[in-house]
Amino acid sequence: MQELLQQAMDFLSTTPNWFTEIKLLILDKFGTPGLIAATLLILSAVVLLLLKVMKISFDVIRYVLIPATAITFVATYFLPFSFVYILPVSVSLFSVVLLVKG
Repeated sequence: MQELLQQAMDFLSTTPNWFTEIKLLILDKFGTPGLIAATLLILSAVVLLLLKVMKISFDVIRYVLIPATAITFVATYFLPFSFVYILPVSVSLFSVVLLVKG
């Protein structure tokens, strides 16, 4: 465990060195406008990635979690199975629906 923690700390201590070297390289080659452009590029890519992850998570909640839970509650009244047995089936069904929709 100590070795794993030491390796993680070594990796985290070298990461800022990468950023500093990349920053110096961009400043040498392109100057301050290049550094501003690179920063905007990286920030926009991160924002787009976060928006995609948020959209996927909201789609999973809207098209899988809520309908599967509702169908499972209704099915427990009509079928002799418990909630725990019906939920994986309904989640699988609505996951396929989400895959076909997307």
